[in-house]
Amino acid sequence: MANLQGELLSMLKRSYPSNPLALVFVLLIGCTTSAGAEKTGNLPENVVTAMGEAPIYQGDLALARNKALKDAKLNAIRKLVGEQITQKSGVSDGQSLGSKLYSKTDSFVKKYDILSEETWKLDTQDMIRLNVRCEVEPTKLSTAVDALLDDVGNPRIAVLVQSTINGKSYPIGSSTNIAEAELIEKLRNKGNKVVDSSQLTALLKKNPALAKLDLTSVEEGSPLLQLAQDSGAEVLILGSVSTVDQKPIVLPGGKKTDFLSSAATGPYRIIQLWGDGKIFGSGSHEGRGADITQEVSREQATKDWSKLVSEKVAKQIKDEWFKLTEENTVILKFKGLELEDAINFKNDLTEYTSVKQINDRKTQENGSEWELTYPGKESMFAEELMYKKDSSFRFLAKKVLSIKASKRGVVEAEFKNK
Repeated sequence: MANLQGELLSMLKRSYPSNPLALVFVLLIGCTTSAGAEKTGNLPENVVTAMGEAPIYQGDLALARNKALKDAKLNAIRKLVGEQITQKSGVSDGQSLGSKLYSKTDSFVKKYDILSEETWKLDTQDMIRLNVRCEVEPTKLSTAVDALLDDVGNPRIAVLVQSTINGKSYPIGSSTNIAEAELIEKLRNKGNKVVDSSQLTALLKKNPALAKLDLTSVEEGSPLLQLAQDSGAEVLILGSVSTVDQKPIVLPGGKKTDFLSSAATGPYRIIQLWGDGKIFGSGSHEGRGADITQEVSREQATKDWSKLVSEKVAKQIKDEWFKLTEENTVILKFKGLELEDAINFKNDLTEYTSVKQINDRKTQENGSEWELTYPGKESMFAEELMYKKDSSFRFLAKKVLSIKASKRGVVEAEFKNK
């Protein structure tokens, strides 16, 4: 690739010595094709040409070459995974959603050819760059993408419902809470992954007062949100329902029946438990029930409410979850970079990772905090950062990056001198 660019540049200098725009055009082509991966028109769909880069530490060229080869394979898989996820799910940034597959790169690449190799310097750091043609196992990759979409598009759900039946209150986590148990069962029957209620019950026993909190006024920082996060859930469904006895059922013509009826009414909310804790779904439903006894009619109305809510919730999660993962907020906290190095790091993040936007809350050597717009959870960002940190980041010449923590929308990192 470098030789081809040099030949084109020499030709343009000879042919158009007074046309600097032509030279710029060639340079732009070089910048575009020197990173990432691309398909060539005369090759099969499962063959991709990709660039890989790595630093050369202590003159160990063989080790650096292996790392650059791994980076090239990763870029090839990112290209194909991204295209498949976008095609199958409709999201615009499929590459980032596919980050869970990138640790399995070698199992997807059937064979490869190193087309070119070059060494260069990034400031004072020696680097190696490989141009590699990778042939990928299409069936294995497609199956893995399908399984990933089933997992990513189906978050773990915690369900907390307060119910009042005939004036009697049933707190969240109660074994006699029909509305909560029924909603959990309905969601599971639809294929949703619901946190085992015993996990929430065990957590509630540590703080019984939580069961009596008003679910209609849960705000950011609420201990109930913390409770749901501790259970391993990614989404929390909060609901509240109460029954009201209705007048006896009258048939057309005014004939009375022995059937008694009840209505169960109440709101619900769907809350994202990572990132900025967005409420991405809400509503209110009324369930109906009838029986010869009032008690059974109330129970049927409550179950009908749970059924209606489960249908709405399942649809809202399916419709919105991929959109949420595309525009998630991740807080990056780090220390150890001076202002100039921090500015370079910010530019490198937007160039070499899937970070879409950076809001600088604070930048100081003893502690910086940035708000990132990222298409995935904080764990995905941390994984991608560790994968890509040896590929052209400008801190490589002076600093070593380590991830200290990654949880609940926050990634903590530290830079230390080499």
